[in-house]
Amino acid sequence: MKKNNNNYISIKESRKIIKYNIKQMRYYESLKKKKLDVKDYTSVMHDENNIIEIENLKTCFFTDNGTVMSVNGVSFDIPKNKIVGVVGESGCGKSVTSLSIMQLVQAPQGQVIEGEIRFNSDELGQNEEGQKLGYNIAKMPTAQMYKIRGQDITMIFQEPMTSLNPVFTIGYQLDEVSFVHTPHISKEDAKAHSIDMLNKVGISMPEHVYKSYPHELSGGMRQRVMIAMALAGNPKLIIADEPTTALDVTIQAQILELLKDLQKKQGCSIMLITHDLGVIAEMADYVVVMYAGKVIEKGTASEIFHHPLHPYTIGLQKSKPLITSSTNEPLYSIPGQVPNPINLPPNCYFKNRCNKCFAKCDGEYPEEIKITDTHYVSCYLYKEAGGDNDATK
Repeated sequence: MKKNNNNYISIKESRKIIKYNIKQMRYYESLKKKKLDVKDYTSVMHDENNIIEIENLKTCFFTDNGTVMSVNGVSFDIPKNKIVGVVGESGCGKSVTSLSIMQLVQAPQGQVIEGEIRFNSDELGQNEEGQKLGYNIAKMPTAQMYKIRGQDITMIFQEPMTSLNPVFTIGYQLDEVSFVHTPHISKEDAKAHSIDMLNKVGISMPEHVYKSYPHELSGGMRQRVMIAMALAGNPKLIIADEPTTALDVTIQAQILELLKDLQKKQGCSIMLITHDLGVIAEMADYVVVMYAGKVIEKGTASEIFHHPLHPYTIGLQKSKPLITSSTNEPLYSIPGQVPNPINLPPNCYFKNRCNKCFAKCDGEYPEEIKITDTHYVSCYLYKEAGGDNDATK
């Protein structure tokens, strides 16, 4: 959509945008309500050892100023029984990616418009060629998603006080998970299961907490209740969206240790979204670095922290204060600003903030380059053949 140089849009342009938005929103909302056969929203898993495979995911928001590409061609896998950390500055698309997996993107403005989210479900089995099948959540009707969301895939939100209903007791809200996903369960069994979940997350006097209201608990206790709620359905994947942001440092450490311990005991995977690189270094097996709606680097935690390649990843690590840092030196910050998500440039989105860019950076957006079997980067500084530095040639 063309805009004036002063960044204002005319009434004519505004009407055109609104008309386009309404047409697109109606189209994508109608797809969610379609009655489809299971075959229409199943796909072949590329690796049966992955619980989730995200491929070329595009999620956008239709706003009055134009279409915002919050997630713009994201691809990464979450292996079984592993913790995958997703990092990046605010607005890079981390939370929208997780909400896309849960089909919780704010509709009708927010829509998944392209790509696949393959969920490895046991009930689908294999096809005739012996390949493992999975649900494609991007095409799955909303009515069918209810069976997965809250049971097989659960989410721990950033602020527990906004996620827990203040007018219902903790026990009522925990029992509801059992009633939704196990319709024939008795009240006594649901209560016993809820108290068992509270015990698992290290809450003392679970019977007392079961009868309490959210406002009667501390922030750390409420977050433990949220984790108990996420575990109630025995999930295969837990999405933790900055689960320790509102907590003090000592409680943060307890919650993270609890998550790591429960992940090993339950045998589930965790997608951990956070700004804190220290948390990622301690918790994650694999790391995905996002910038302006794209994955710019991904690899094992060791590769990302000991051999970072993308200038943005290197800048993020420099931005973290260390106990050995000099108090006289100012904390490093990456210069410049993230590009406007409505009018993204055709070349590398990080180009105007990068201190290593050269002639090739003026070309198209760099493709993903394989450095090792697990390490990938999208940057012209590296060639496909082993990731040799290309800037000096």
